[in-house]
Amino acid sequence: MGNYSSKCADLTILYNKFTELHDEYKLTLARSLVNQEGKVDLESEGLTTAENQRDMSLQFTWGHNHIFNDTFKVDGKMCDRHIDVMARLYDMYDLPEDYFNGKDVIDVGCWTGGTTLLLKALGANKVLALEEVQKYAKTANVLVSDIYEQENVTCEGMSVYDLVSVEKYDIVYCPGVIYHLSDPIVALRRLFNSLKDGGEIYIESLGCIDDYPVCRYVGNARGEHDRDITQRFGWAYYIPSMKCLERWLNEVGFCDVKCNYIAPEANRYPRSPRVYAYGKRERRVEITRAGLSQPDIL
Repeated sequence: MGNYSSKCADLTILYNKFTELHDEYKLTLARSLVNQEGKVDLESEGLTTAENQRDMSLQFTWGHNHIFNDTFKVDGKMCDRHIDVMARLYDMYDLPEDYFNGKDVIDVGCWTGGTTLLLKALGANKVLALEEVQKYAKTANVLVSDIYEQENVTCEGMSVYDLVSVEKYDIVYCPGVIYHLSDPIVALRRLFNSLKDGGEIYIESLGCIDDYPVCRYVGNARGEHDRDITQRFGWAYYIPSMKCLERWLNEVGFCDVKCNYIAPEANRYPRSPRVYAYGKRERRVEITRAGLSQPDIL
């Protein structure tokens, strides 16, 4: 470890060069995507009321910072976290420069497409991007496929719980998602089943500070439901400790699990504890059925 800062700088240059845009038609299309910012839309998400719903499911919010050119850029809710998290992974797990080159990757929680474009910039062959918020999935699809004309990319407006992939992938990339899920074991098993034997998973999550395999339950009953619908943030379910995340991965079948922790003062976006994890699928293993919410899962 120790190359995090330099990797951040390298990835920033790579991403900005990859996403530089000057074609006037494509810039007009890009502006139409960015102009969705702040629009409230329930219908596309299948919602009839805003009651108890998360702000970013209701109101369009751009995901990550994106510079189209010197005169056109958009500041995302998550700033440069797509760069920050990837740099951490390269540093923590000593990944070679060409690690993603030619690999087939599942991008879990792609938001408006920043992480997906970064994976393509790093040389990924095929990317299946998942995003349960329909407005963001559609935006990511236009951004990546129509504006940047990236091949072998699919941005699906679907939940990770619905992932049943006939094709198998080399890598699952899952930043900032697992703690937003009400059923992390089922989600991780779906991802386990989507990997080839020898496939690998990388997870980044909000974490709790504890030496034991525990998680802090937050849930949605947080006294924020009466706030303006555009200001309801957060919505975490189970926030795992490092050892808890390790056990989750072991539970669903991953081996060689390695976890790391980033303290709040060392984390850039946001300044909160984060946990990272790596796991490998060597082969299919059976999962415990007792108490499982989806007992028919493979």
